[in-house]
Amino acid sequence: MTSFTGLKWLDLFKIFPGLSGQVSIRFLLCSMKKNHPRSYSIASCKGVVGSQLHLCVGRYLYSRGGSNMERGICSNFLTNVDPGDEILFKLESAPSFHYPLDPSCPIIFICTGTGFAPIRGLLQKRSYFRSRGEKLGPAFLFFGSRCTDEGLFHDEIKGHLNDSVLTKCFMSYSREPGQPKEYTTDRLQTDRIKTVLAPILAKANTHIFICGSANMAEQSKSSLANISKSSMENITADGRIHCDVFGALSPNTPSARRRSSRLSTVFLEPEEDNVFELLKSAVTCSEDSD
Repeated sequence: MTSFTGLKWLDLFKIFPGLSGQVSIRFLLCSMKKNHPRSYSIASCKGVVGSQLHLCVGRYLYSRGGSNMERGICSNFLTNVDPGDEILFKLESAPSFHYPLDPSCPIIFICTGTGFAPIRGLLQKRSYFRSRGEKLGPAFLFFGSRCTDEGLFHDEIKGHLNDSVLTKCFMSYSREPGQPKEYTTDRLQTDRIKTVLAPILAKANTHIFICGSANMAEQSKSSLANISKSSMENITADGRIHCDVFGALSPNTPSARRRSSRLSTVFLEPEEDNVFELLKSAVTCSEDSD
């Protein structure tokens, strides 16, 4: 039995060789789903890096069965560009994820994996403030990754601790050899962290920055609310909690299916109807398997 897990359009012509030469380019263009835009948070501060723009990109590698490995489209492209290559991109502002105007505000940073990217930019911002002699408030970083071997910016974090840009960093590892599995949200629920954060959350000018998966962000906010519900209510009401979260974008939504159906009705040639039904069934099977 043929598995349709991770099916691509090109695979259909391998599975059904009789389709070759029977499907028009117009049909494929109307039926294929667009690649959704890829968004990456800027991982640098202009005051520190000047005209440069830093990104933190993890190349997506996956298998669709067998020994062949597939690579993410945009992440693979970005990790393979050479110095001097020109890249077209568009900047989008995130007005709700800016550093507070007052550098002396206490800050709580929470992130996982490449979610450290915008946090890195904000830490560089604090370093920039410090270089100008500004008084910095306390800053606590909760950073979750798989293991210490990943070494994701550990050297920079250590430097920020030595320079008092960071007050304290709490690392959590989910796959560290010889240690129990721990996530950032687990660390936030420990008695020690509750003791540390309770007075910080109670301050009227504390800001919280969270970056990572949407699920992690919600769990983090819930953990902070367990420390002090009233403090979190005030922080939320004042707009002092800032989230830059991401999650899988599913193209198989009702609106997407309706749009695909309309395009097929308008643009398909009559003799291609049977081919369309065959391909649609195969792709639906693939999507349901993901």
